[in-house]
Amino acid sequence: MNEPKQPRKLNTGSASGRSSAPSGSTGRRINRGGSPASGSGQQRTVYHASEQPRRQAQPQRQAQPAAHQGQPRRRPKKKKSPLKIALISLLTLVAVVCVGLFGLYQWVVHSISPEGGTPSLSELINTPSEFKGDVVNILVCGIDKDETRNYGGSSSSNDGMTDMIMYVNFNVKEKKINMLQIPRDTYVGEEYKTGGTGKINAVALRNEGGIADLAKLISEQYKLPIDYYVTIDMQSLREIVDLFGGIEVYVPEYMEYDGSILYPGLQTMDGNAVEFFVRNRKTYAQGDIKRLDMQRYFYQGLFARIRTATVWDIAKLTPVALKYVTTDMPGDVLVSVGVSFLQVDSANIMMCKVPTYSAAEYYNGNAIQVCDTEKTLDLINTYFLSYTTPVDSLDVPTVATSGSSTDPNVQYMGQLDTAAGDTGESSTGDTSTAQSGE
Repeated sequence: MNEPKQPRKLNTGSASGRSSAPSGSTGRRINRGGSPASGSGQQRTVYHASEQPRRQAQPQRQAQPAAHQGQPRRRPKKKKSPLKIALISLLTLVAVVCVGLFGLYQWVVHSISPEGGTPSLSELINTPSEFKGDVVNILVCGIDKDETRNYGGSSSSNDGMTDMIMYVNFNVKEKKINMLQIPRDTYVGEEYKTGGTGKINAVALRNEGGIADLAKLISEQYKLPIDYYVTIDMQSLREIVDLFGGIEVYVPEYMEYDGSILYPGLQTMDGNAVEFFVRNRKTYAQGDIKRLDMQRYFYQGLFARIRTATVWDIAKLTPVALKYVTTDMPGDVLVSVGVSFLQVDSANIMMCKVPTYSAAEYYNGNAIQVCDTEKTLDLINTYFLSYTTPVDSLDVPTVATSGSSTDPNVQYMGQLDTAAGDTGESSTGDTSTAQSGE
């Protein structure tokens, strides 16, 4: 930063240091240089108009006190110290920067708000008012906008399925975060449009209310209050990782599909490798259910990287957020939640998933996951409604199923940190030609 320029000192006195004529003089004094006819080089003092009786001339220095009688003596101006000047300059600079940042903040908040304004979720599904400020509940969804899959009925469609659905309960007062993963193929019945699939990941796309209708469905069926939503275009995943310069992710087992390979251990992944890791499900017997467990290791690596983010990192990520993130969260709440998140210890961040029956069921020819409502009820009351009154039942639709249900697999980020730390130094696996794994 350049040193602030010192203000130029202005000379407010006369050039020769002489004072002007006293204001109380009775006549105008004119100094005239001697002429050759006078034979003297001395100056004469001549008075005009209201001359006083001629008296013996007095030295000018003795006449000044009478002329200024009753007037306060003018004190010479004090010079500002260099330290004071520097402090004023610094405060001015800070003020300008703050104004600029506030303008940038307003622009960012406006840019990530939904088009056509900032419609909030219905207050009927919000967290009860008595817990406002202490608890905030957010629906986070990853939107798959792969245009080649033609979700919207047109090759140019920019709509997509909500293939990642996570309910986040943030207990700000106790500095705890509990996250519930909802499988994308979970059956939701026929009350909301799904395009005939019966799956939860089609609700936002097929209903007029979009993500607000999905939030309403989750609140009605799972009895979970929701205050805000955040949607993230899954296409941003590669950009985010690459802007961070890669992310260290623990890989629990060997993965290979369609030419892409990941080896077990702590790997430094680029964007393509991460996309393959979080989207791959073809190599697992349990498909999407197993993929939810694997994605947690990416969340662990991402959270760890965010905690070490610099101002420069945030500056680089801002354009990505403007392009790929949408939320109805007010700017002040967004900042407050972000700051509070950084204060949460990884040992107090929990992740689990909705238990579903392992046997594949079908609805209109589409494979679906059926919720185990009994297990899910216990999970929700234990981890997501512990701060308020528990509920007696859920309204999640079901169909006849067989077999046992999956485990919710409750895990804390601290456990995942330990697993990653136990592997020793990180390495980079062969992740060339990484594919989505779909």
